[in-house]
Amino acid sequence: MQAMELITIDVQTISKKESGQKALSIMEEYKINHIPIVEKGVYIGIISENEILDWENVKDKLSQHLNNIMNPSVFYNQHLFDIIEIIEKNHLSIIPVLDDNKKYIGSISTVDLIHAIGKSSAIKSPGGIIVFEMNQSDYSMAEISRIVEANNAKMLSSYITSTPESTKIEVTIKINKIDISSILKNFERFNYNIKTSFSTDSINKKIMDRYESFMRYLNT
Repeated sequence: MQAMELITIDVQTISKKESGQKALSIMEEYKINHIPIVEKGVYIGIISENEILDWENVKDKLSQHLNNIMNPSVFYNQHLFDIIEIIEKNHLSIIPVLDDNKKYIGSISTVDLIHAIGKSSAIKSPGGIIVFEMNQSDYSMAEISRIVEANNAKMLSSYITSTPESTKIEVTIKINKIDISSILKNFERFNYNIKTSFSTDSINKKIMDRYESFMRYLNT
């Protein structure tokens, strides 16, 4: 699951020309402890409720306090695991999401992450996962399926992700076998570019490790 799929549509941003008081009001309305500062689509940084409350005057403009603010973010195509790690490391209630040109496109809240982790942890069907990178013109699900089935396996699901202004795509498939070593060898024999592969056992363990770490952070 990637950052683009987790964006919270209604999280507000604020201009550096606005006051700390205005930022606190938005945070209270949306039940968050941080708010992204964005100017004409450009992400400047993120400011917390505690930082503003430490000012001598919360009516100061945000532009007066930009020297020490953090600017953590994730790119739209970063994985769920990366997002959790950055949020935990920086003790955030939301994380801004940027496009390839580092323009702000939205934010992800910790609430959305909890829902995403819950959904991922609920996937119990055993199997292996393979992620390919290829040119769009080379993509053929019929051929991929044929190679999988030649190894006495079945495809359980698949999805495709693409990068804007690129001819490359990523194809992710889930197979009903945990031991996929022979299938990987066959794909390599047909010159497929395998970016990564793993079993759902290892995925679930990693999800649970991240989940437990994330929940410890939320409870501190």
